[in-house]
Amino acid sequence: MIKDIQHIQVDYARDRYAAHPRQGGIFHFGGGEVAIIYFRAPCRYAEQNDVSHGPQGYKGRAQTVLARSLDGGATWDRSRDVVVYDETRPAEERREFLNQVKANRDVPRAKIDLNSRDTAIFFGRTWMNKDEPLKYLCFAVRSADRGRTWEGVPTPVDPPLGLDPVHKDGHPPVAMPDGTHLAAMTAGGRVWLYASDDHGLGWEPVAKICSDPTGLGNPTYAGLILLPSGRLQCYSLHIGGWRDAIQMNYSDDGGYSWSEPQPIVRWGQSPWAAKRHPAALAGPAISGKGKHYRSPWALRLRDGRIVVLFARRRQPRGIGLILSEDDGRSWSAQHVLRDDASGEDIGYPVAVELEPGLIFAAYYYMLDDGNGFGGTRFIAGMHFRI
Repeated sequence: MIKDIQHIQVDYARDRYAAHPRQGGIFHFGGGEVAIIYFRAPCRYAEQNDVSHGPQGYKGRAQTVLARSLDGGATWDRSRDVVVYDETRPAEERREFLNQVKANRDVPRAKIDLNSRDTAIFFGRTWMNKDEPLKYLCFAVRSADRGRTWEGVPTPVDPPLGLDPVHKDGHPPVAMPDGTHLAAMTAGGRVWLYASDDHGLGWEPVAKICSDPTGLGNPTYAGLILLPSGRLQCYSLHIGGWRDAIQMNYSDDGGYSWSEPQPIVRWGQSPWAAKRHPAALAGPAISGKGKHYRSPWALRLRDGRIVVLFARRRQPRGIGLILSEDDGRSWSAQHVLRDDASGEDIGYPVAVELEPGLIFAAYYYMLDDGNGFGGTRFIAGMHFRI
């Protein structure tokens, strides 16, 4: 079912940390032009904060960059990189940038068609105080020229019901038949449906998609797919509480009401277990950390099949995939795309279909190359056919 897997390096350097494309996004503009957005920061790999996440870790010294390929992801020209957002700018400069709309609601905004193939959108987050990692501001910026330039006035994205904060990962918004847009975002341990009827000039919450009734866990990494029938599907990862599993729920009324989320992975069908070997079961590298599933990315192919890529952070670690051939009513067993990671700091895949059945996926990865803390974190890519 999966064949012709080819691995490449998109952004690798031993003195930097490149990661989390699932928080940035991927764009297929046509004609072989593909762009991905991810975070990149200098890194010494000498102490824990060098490789930790959040504002006191690598993200506090990171730029959000867009990398571009003109041959379907086969090669990447670093001279084409674009800085979309710079977290290293002084906090007051970033605050001034983000507060333009709130300070002056008549501020001019660019007219951008969010349905154009040339348009890109990035949902970011920024910290004004690095000592408060759970308090950040969410915003969106758009590009009308395939990510080469970005609008100078952002759209603030406010949390629902006063919940603080809200964040949106890089899964693309859904375009509805009337030209409006929907997106799944996370706030307060719940996934919310946000809507825009002005091509991204504003986003507002319209419904709750799912939560954990136990109050002990939360769904996150949410992404929407619109089926030809009009059914909306929301794919997310549930962490803690009810379960640790990739799940899906759906809406048949445009997103106002949603089914209960159901797991779309099954225990007892794992190809990963057979790849364990005795040498991998002992030693400090196996400490109980890591999850079986992380950061799912749902993609509907041109022939109607749905694939969900995910990271596995438990030994053996790598990138996997599940597949549905009936609009999500049933799912395949897991398929292993890669299983050679040197640690659990991996994943966040993004993917596009380049031509019927040909997938390009990007994600961040680590291999033991002699750097500290398990090796350099870099952006990897793979092509495969399904």
